[in-house]
Amino acid sequence: MVFGRARACWALLVAAALVAVAGCGGGTGSGDPDKLVLGVIPYENSSSVADDWKPFAAMLERESGRPVELTVLTDYAALIEGQRAGTIQLAIYGPLSYVLAHDSGAGIEPLGVEIVSKGAKPEYRSYLVTKADSPLRTLADLRGKRICFVDPNSTSGYLYPAAALLASGIGADGYIARYAGGHDATVLGVRDGDCDAGAVQDRLFDHALPAEGRIEPGGFKKIWTSGPIANGPLAVSTRLDPELRKTLARAVTENGNADALGIPELAGVWGFAPVSDAFYDSVRAVCKATKVKLCGG
Repeated sequence: MVFGRARACWALLVAAALVAVAGCGGGTGSGDPDKLVLGVIPYENSSSVADDWKPFAAMLERESGRPVELTVLTDYAALIEGQRAGTIQLAIYGPLSYVLAHDSGAGIEPLGVEIVSKGAKPEYRSYLVTKADSPLRTLADLRGKRICFVDPNSTSGYLYPAAALLASGIGADGYIARYAGGHDATVLGVRDGDCDAGAVQDRLFDHALPAEGRIEPGGFKKIWTSGPIANGPLAVSTRLDPELRKTLARAVTENGNADALGIPELAGVWGFAPVSDAFYDSVRAVCKATKVKLCGG
């Protein structure tokens, strides 16, 4: 398996540049574009991700009165840069990538937080998994081992597992990090022997990948499970007019769900609930404690 080392390095450079220009974010409604661009990152290497978001994009078109173009990006660094540059008005983030974008002055605010099922709490968990027959059993056993992470900007696919390793006394120089580019790819990297352990979000490992027949649950074991992690938000550029942002927020939280859209699910979740920026302070705290480079460490 070939991992995106170059892409990961580029993502680090982009994020560092964002921090360097903190405080230089976009304005507040200086003129709205005729077309809104919605940027998404697939949780796995799925060719159907664009189709998954089409009903949602169509709803946004109806509610906003503007065409909505869907763009699928390869990593969070590109998503952040697109919002900073004003070429992406709406973006589906992971918690960490949202915090990095917001706190570096990208000029964004959350419209809603993902809800996996109707009435569920807006949270999920991260795992570190290995093969079922592996002698690895605890975090301490990962010293000097090859660990597959998703992306340097991934919350469950990097930040929280890295924080857990650090808390157990294993810093970034205590293991070999490989960036696979997707949650599915980290698990497949473990399966194929490219990594000794891999970081993955719970719903991909517990539900999606087994349902797709891509992994046999009995072939793996969990050696670490995180506490609750805030689900990712849909964020909007603050360059848009405040009234348009209000319209979009109402549309997202009232009509951006499987029930309202008349579909079984929306890209693996039920929909969105109202949220504020303060909801992601827990992610900021972990970022600060971990002191990884992306968090300013």
